[in-house]
Amino acid sequence: MRSAAGLREVLDARCLDRGDETFLLFRGTCWSYAQLALITDGAAAAFAREGFQRGDRVAVLMPNGPDLIFAWLALAKLGAVTAPIHPQFTAVEVAAALTYLEPKAVLADSTLADKVARMPPGCRVIGTGLREILDCRDALTGVTAPRADDPADILMTSGTTGHPKGVVQTHRTHVITGEAFAAWLGLNAQDRLFTCLPLSHINARAYSTMGALAAGASLALEERFSASRFWRWMAESGATECNAIGAMLQILLKAPPSDADRAHRLRLVYSAPALGEEAHLAFENRFGARLVIGYGLSESTFGFIHPLTGARKLGSMGRPRTHPDPEYRNEVRLVAEGRQAGPGETGEIWLRNPALFSGYFQDETATREALTSDGWLRTGDLARRDAEGWYTFVSRAKEVIRRRGENVAPAEVEATLMSHPAVKEAAVVGCASSLGEQEVAAFVVFEPGTTATVEELAAFAAARLAAFKVPSIWRVADDLPRTSTQRVAKHLLKPD
Repeated sequence: MRSAAGLREVLDARCLDRGDETFLLFRGTCWSYAQLALITDGAAAAFAREGFQRGDRVAVLMPNGPDLIFAWLALAKLGAVTAPIHPQFTAVEVAAALTYLEPKAVLADSTLADKVARMPPGCRVIGTGLREILDCRDALTGVTAPRADDPADILMTSGTTGHPKGVVQTHRTHVITGEAFAAWLGLNAQDRLFTCLPLSHINARAYSTMGALAAGASLALEERFSASRFWRWMAESGATECNAIGAMLQILLKAPPSDADRAHRLRLVYSAPALGEEAHLAFENRFGARLVIGYGLSESTFGFIHPLTGARKLGSMGRPRTHPDPEYRNEVRLVAEGRQAGPGETGEIWLRNPALFSGYFQDETATREALTSDGWLRTGDLARRDAEGWYTFVSRAKEVIRRRGENVAPAEVEATLMSHPAVKEAAVVGCASSLGEQEVAAFVVFEPGTTATVEELAAFAAARLAAFKVPSIWRVADDLPRTSTQRVAKHLLKPD
């Protein structure tokens, strides 16, 4: 397999090439490629003086913003490994993530620093001192550039057990994903990509940020999604492409029609999961932007995508993605009962390509379960392929609930609910949402004689879980249905 460059190599070349052209736009302020080079070189030099070096793990607890981009890319230039933590995590969740990661330091925004209550031995917080690091303009010298196969990020994702799992992505994955994303969407230096998706996830990092760098384009950034401000952001930023999740599209479609619906330059919206044909066409007809559906995951940024030209099958995930360099092959299998599924038959999606993660951090068992000895990723997702080679998502083989673009592990939510003294038993399931993904439903059995209420339990959960993990549907039961082996029969739990 051909060797890709590391992030530092790519950044240096692109910044030299694009110079004074805009790289980043955030709330009316622009930073050029030349400024990106100065800021990340200076910050990398300052981080090096602080004792950071290649291979060091650095947790990052920061909201979307320029400082997060600059700190991430500066650390990447050193070969340090960033581990972004979702800014909505509670102090309990942050502590669990830090215990798991054992980082050398935590970069904490001042608005989130109170969440860093407990840290593992040898870990320190860099809060107010981060400003001085990012304002440094020293030259970066005497530091060897990281290699393509060096780890770049550890991205936290929920497993089916509820324990956090860290997906280790390399410099190679980020570089070739950016190149491929630019090719998939036909992006060039005149484009402006927009994202309000969290930079703690693969989408905003590998697709939006690295896609902008690969194309020599610019990136417009916002902290989080807002339906009421979305089209104003599009108009003010001059965005030509944006990344979204299905729930965002449904929310925008349900909003009353407005003159702002087409008062923008947006021509492409990349999103997942697929909308039905009717909603897909309604979105394109109303907002005047082509909706491009794709499939990828933290463990592999390659998967499927709708082609920009030619026929398309709405409601499907599209066809297997390709890289502009044919040496980077993306192979796909659908596996049913140990064999390759035929056309129209449901099977688990297996992927083999150069954009696979290198494993789960400090979890050899989970890594072996996900990656076969010959390099195939078992995604845990089920799909069908038709005779023309189009793939349609069927369901998740894993129990993880997909809500508002986030993965929610029922086991984690159940453990939190059952830590309440009034709860005898709890079961959490996903159920259909009008926004196109899922809602979190909790079925609770209270201890006899307790006076606890659902409202009390919801507040208890909200104090310990990120907002997207807190159940939105609550049901109180006398007992829970069981299978013959006395496990909770979750398939029988229906909120209606």
